[in-house]
Amino acid sequence: MKIGIIGSGRLGRALGVRLASAGHAIFFGGGHSDASRRAAEAVTGARLGTNAAAAEFGDVVVLAVPFSKIDEAIKQTEGKLAGTIVWSCVNALTPDLTGLAVGFDTSAAERVAARVVEEASARVVAALPPFAELLAGGELDFAGELPDVFVCGDDQGAKSEVFRLVTDLGARPVDAGPLVAARLVEPAMMLLVTLAYRGGTPRGLGLKLLEK
Repeated sequence: MKIGIIGSGRLGRALGVRLASAGHAIFFGGGHSDASRRAAEAVTGARLGTNAAAAEFGDVVVLAVPFSKIDEAIKQTEGKLAGTIVWSCVNALTPDLTGLAVGFDTSAAERVAARVVEEASARVVAALPPFAELLAGGELDFAGELPDVFVCGDDQGAKSEVFRLVTDLGARPVDAGPLVAARLVEPAMMLLVTLAYRGGTPRGLGLKLLEK
């Protein structure tokens, strides 16, 4: 599958490496900034160009930017998202990562969907992946268990494609319902961030849904 990645920070780079290792073709957007260039260099055969070029390239476009950069990033796709699956990896975190900028009555995923509607018709799926440090560190194995990634979206076909990509990351996708369910998933991931960084030493944590 062709994957365009918008966002060349730690998460974007880690996603690119793991998805490329699963056989997907990767295109990093963001122009030729130092961060984008480092991201492309980390993935053998990855292409590098503008966010518009990444959006045009991808069968799935991964949005892995800070919450405050959603509007700017989508505007830079220049309408090239038409008909594309947009996988939102964005949580509505404040810039200092100490809390949620929005929550419970809306979500980062819904913000993405609203902006995409303005720019181009696209199908938005929200799925917050494991931490970048975990993705970059090898197998996502917690004593024989895989971390769960909760997938939210209104288009079942688009969700199925993101399910496949989450599995390729080495995690277990869980259908969490429509896109509005991201209002619940994002705060749960904020809790994980709080627990992981409490005490100053980051811990490798993941979420798990247990069924009986």
